[in-house]
Amino acid sequence: MNKTFINLKPKVMTMDLRVLKTFEACVRLGHFLKAAEELQYAPSTVTLQIQRLETDLGVTLFVRDGKRVIVTEAGRWLHHEASALLKLIGSMRQTVSDIAAGDNGSVRFAAIEPIASQQLATVIADFCKNRPKVELTMEVSGSRSIAERVQAGELDFGVCSAPSANLLLEFEPLIEERLGVLLNTNHPLADRDSITTDDLAGLTVLVKESTCIYRELWEMAVYPTGQNAFSCIEVGSIFVIQQMVKAQLGVGIVPIYNGLEQTGSLVIRPFADPNPVVTIGIAYKNKNFLGKAALLLMNAIRGIREPKPTLPTA
Repeated sequence: MNKTFINLKPKVMTMDLRVLKTFEACVRLGHFLKAAEELQYAPSTVTLQIQRLETDLGVTLFVRDGKRVIVTEAGRWLHHEASALLKLIGSMRQTVSDIAAGDNGSVRFAAIEPIASQQLATVIADFCKNRPKVELTMEVSGSRSIAERVQAGELDFGVCSAPSANLLLEFEPLIEERLGVLLNTNHPLADRDSITTDDLAGLTVLVKESTCIYRELWEMAVYPTGQNAFSCIEVGSIFVIQQMVKAQLGVGIVPIYNGLEQTGSLVIRPFADPNPVVTIGIAYKNKNFLGKAALLLMNAIRGIREPKPTLPTA
């Protein structure tokens, strides 16, 4: 018994972008020869491409009128859609090129205070001015949280203290920060060149939250045995610590930055002994996974790195 099989598979259209570009030029210029000249094709190539496009679509796109061609209704609709598609593809190519050059894309990073406001703010502002198409998100958080989020892939990189070794992050040291005591200028200790821990006995000491690297540094340096001999108030913001010291509530434990001082109202004095120090740097997971914009921003941030002392020549 003979069986007849009917192929119900739809015909696959093989149109490509080169053909659409040729078609768009033919409609816009109204002439195959002018389209060939613009595209730097042989006239026969243009004719062949249009014929294949009409065969693929199963419609007539042009009516020949002497040397000119007149687009049909189907051709006008296709031209409208093809023009929009080609414009979109051109935009996509430009965006991809910009991303590869670091002039587009997105960067998400975080930094601890006060380095975020005291040193990074101007760096970020310059970066955004030079690369306005880059979508930048900057968060301010604690070192531990930043490192964990970098490891989880939620942040491209972070500016924080050295992350825990079990997170397996790369870390580039930038600067060393030393702790000091923020004082109201009317405080009796404000005239001292440096402060000892004994000087703080009986005072109200304003410290950051327990997960903050500056709080950890203070506790390790001042009472390593875990016995807190001071009356401390935990404050989650260095700015708030500033305002509380200004109101003469107590003294603040902060990293030494001139920008935290306020003429006539606040001064920072270093510790005489011990002299707590913490290294702040850039933490990231893998440079190979970072976009160009992120790498450029990281490079700009490296500009705040403390210069190495010049050794005297013999």
